[in-house]
Amino acid sequence: MCGRASQAEIEAYNKHIFEWLQPENFVPRHNLRPTEPAWIVARRGDGVIRTLEARWWAQWDGSRSFETKFPMFNARVETMHDRKLWAALLAKGQRCLFPIDSFYEWPVKGKGLPPVEIFVAGREPYALAGLWSRYFEGEQTRYSFTTFTCPPNDFMRPIHEKAMPVILNTIEEQNLWLTTGDEQLLRPYEGEMESDQLPDTLEKLYPEENRK
Repeated sequence: MCGRASQAEIEAYNKHIFEWLQPENFVPRHNLRPTEPAWIVARRGDGVIRTLEARWWAQWDGSRSFETKFPMFNARVETMHDRKLWAALLAKGQRCLFPIDSFYEWPVKGKGLPPVEIFVAGREPYALAGLWSRYFEGEQTRYSFTTFTCPPNDFMRPIHEKAMPVILNTIEEQNLWLTTGDEQLLRPYEGEMESDQLPDTLEKLYPEENRK
């Protein structure tokens, strides 16, 4: 699961994120958590693409309040058509990108270890695939979103054996997800990845792994 992310390297977003428009009130965040506001690139039902602020915890579209009763910050690709909320947002074409620099994952083994910060090779910004919805606070329209997870690739499996976020690393992939909803893109990342220096205790857990 992806439950922490960095959205800070804003100078590079124009180059690496499809249709990104720099918000005037953007605040860099190195430890962004679910329920907190972030900036996403969203496609409306009429095809218009815009950069907007949204909270990282999807709500039922049209909800009159923000609820956190159920974990809605990640959507599993394997069940996205079976869950009513995700199926409804997919049917409306409410797809989005979550631009980030890195995400954090806690090792499933070695309880109590610090999280590992994970990048694509080269440590340039990239986007996670997601869905967005709108909700209301009084008469004010607000936005929320979720990010997709899929089975882990070889790099991620030693850290988290069940899931990883869906990474769209190229402008072309991001364009396809927003404009056509190509579900073939919702797969484990096939490019190279790297992480910060792992703690010695984690290296002992995975001595056979050649970690970058």
